[in-house]
Amino acid sequence: MPADSPPAASSRPPVVYLHIGAPKSGTTFVQDVLWTNAALLRDHGVLLPGGSFAAHVAGTKDLRGLEPEPSEPARWDGAWDALAAEIKAAEGARTAVISNEVLCATEQHQVDRAMKSLAPAEVHIVYSARDMAGLLPSEWQEYVKHRYHYSFGHWLTEVIDKGPGHGAGDWFWRVHDIPQVLGRWAAHVPPERIHVLTMPRPGAPHDLLWRRFAELLGIGHVPVDLTRTRTNSSLGAVETEVLRHVNAALDDETPMWLYHRVVTDILALQVLPGSGPRRDRVSLPADRRPWAEQRAAELVEAIRTAGYDVVGSLEELLPPATTAQGVTVPEHLAGSELVETAANAIIGLLDRIAALREENHRLHDERREQRDTPLPKLLARTASERHKTVWRMRVAYWHLMERIKGIEPAAETPGSEDAAEPPTLRRKSNGEQERRDGAPR
Repeated sequence: MPADSPPAASSRPPVVYLHIGAPKSGTTFVQDVLWTNAALLRDHGVLLPGGSFAAHVAGTKDLRGLEPEPSEPARWDGAWDALAAEIKAAEGARTAVISNEVLCATEQHQVDRAMKSLAPAEVHIVYSARDMAGLLPSEWQEYVKHRYHYSFGHWLTEVIDKGPGHGAGDWFWRVHDIPQVLGRWAAHVPPERIHVLTMPRPGAPHDLLWRRFAELLGIGHVPVDLTRTRTNSSLGAVETEVLRHVNAALDDETPMWLYHRVVTDILALQVLPGSGPRRDRVSLPADRRPWAEQRAAELVEAIRTAGYDVVGSLEELLPPATTAQGVTVPEHLAGSELVETAANAIIGLLDRIAALREENHRLHDERREQRDTPLPKLLARTASERHKTVWRMRVAYWHLMERIKGIEPAAETPGSEDAAEPPTLRRKSNGEQERRDGAPR
């Protein structure tokens, strides 16, 4: 169908693509492209139900049966069924996408519920994957962003040596054991509709992962804007160590929802990146590489045997012959580097505090002004700021009142457009301010 053709009306529900994960495999990038281009994609027949990424997160939590913490403000009961109902009631959409990287953590009875709720729609499963040598360091850092405070070596022991059911290994294998994860969905979805989306190697074109995803959905022709997207980039080794020490110092009673809002979203994602004196990445220790190579080969063979559709190349799931050098034992970094990074992070937090205080003062001033301004005048001002015609009427009324008072002479040319634009203030050379003609009060 041509790019400029409107979506065809149909009584059938749209084809549903469940982008179920996995974490640290380019999912954040894909989601950012989807949501920053939601209106454009909707015009091309792609529905993102719920209207926000937060709605997909809530739906996933509901589907997985998670319970909010007692102090958590958010609730998500019924959120998944709301997404499914919106999809089935959609008119004009050819495709619907639900994307959340922890959908792959669903258990079998939760998968059964999801598929039942979406029937009779045709459902596709999309699972993003990356090579094991790159995944392990990236996942440890993601654990640290979620309050984990143990060292990389301790984490590797739990994941590799102890495996599923032991500490960090429990979650890691729940979302990254590809045969187990996709096998749960394969009970309902044929293998040709289960797609393994491989993450391109470092150095590949920035848009390659999106182009693969878009071609799978049949929207490769849509001219999406990639300039506003972000990637869930890893912290440097020193920055990760600072965050790990912060986690260790936090009170265990701190609720996780508050941790995510303050530590993850602000410190880890906005302030710490770039705070370190150098940008060394965390890399897999050499003695762990043979295991990573063997495990990756086993996963690739399992994908081939199952007959799943591969979007990309299975070679990209094997550790590359040469791996970029980095810090393999972050906990042995020099203390001076940690102090410098922590100091830079504190400065970044102070800058944010100062900006927030100024914003808070501005909002208080606006609220006070609104409280002290008569409602009719406040409504007139708000309308004039949004509509140019109302602004002109307001300016004309002000001129009329000034002339009635004898303050302003009658205009020489009736209907003049001189006062059509909102007034501004300009500063005199002597520091005083003067009002330009046409400034209403």
